[in-house]
Amino acid sequence: MHIEDIREHLVRSRSRKYASRSLGSIRQLVVHHSGTRGGTPEDFARYHVYVNGWPGIGYHYVISREGTVYKTNALSTISYHARGANMESVGLCLVGNFNLDIPSGQQLDSLNSLLLILRHHLPRSRVVLHREVPSARTSCPGMRFPVAKLVR
Repeated sequence: MHIEDIREHLVRSRSRKYASRSLGSIRQLVVHHSGTRGGTPEDFARYHVYVNGWPGIGYHYVISREGTVYKTNALSTISYHARGANMESVGLCLVGNFNLDIPSGQQLDSLNSLLLILRHHLPRSRVVLHREVPSARTSCPGMRFPVAKLVR
């Protein structure tokens, strides 16, 4: 699996910055969907910065419908993706609205490969769905997300 690092190409706030953390503080990998039928990491970054007022894109990785994995933040970045769990988690977003559709096979393959890589580098981490984060009030990553196909 190839990971395309696009961190330097995404829009960022000029005045706000995300805080940093040590990799040893990461305890979970949080799976999201974009909640949109399409879109790119660039689209999500613009939305997060210009609409939400965040320092940058909220996710650490975005996986396209075709299975391309984009690195959008350093693992040491405390981004905004799972309120109440951002300090200790990494956000992984699959493009799509999985209340309406299901992820493509390529997305699931890439997600599971990425999870295995990250779990190898972050041995204390565990995999959770965004809706499983205690403070979450969401169905993310969607009610049609195939949990049984997720490497946990």
